[in-house]
Amino acid sequence: MLKKFIIILVLFSLVLVGLQLFGGRDFTQITIAWDKYQHGGDIGSLTSDVGVIFSGEKVSEAGLATAKLADRLIYRWTDEQGIVHNSERKPAGVTEYEVIRMGDLKIETQEALSKEEIERQLGKQ
Repeated sequence: MLKKFIIILVLFSLVLVGLQLFGGRDFTQITIAWDKYQHGGDIGSLTSDVGVIFSGEKVSEAGLATAKLADRLIYRWTDEQGIVHNSERKPAGVTEYEVIRMGDLKIETQEALSKEEIERQLGKQ
């Protein structure tokens, strides 16, 4: 297992050096591809992105910010006065709190009113 890991690491290093020396490719593209893979991508999209980098094009960053936000945690707790608090930091000195993963939240949207419906609502007032 360790031997395979070392071989993969050496090959990956050779690819990076080759990209920089012979292709003038951008190292930041590799980090973008890796971030996409870490935040919900599959191995197929990673290899596809590496192919894009080899061809000299830029990797698409679409969806990366959303995926990173989905992994964020929000802490919710109620203090002694009954006030509900939400924070990105774990509350100090609080033993009971709820951990909410942003990607698990369900957001419902409503369809916008048509121009006629807006005029009808405004006419009632």
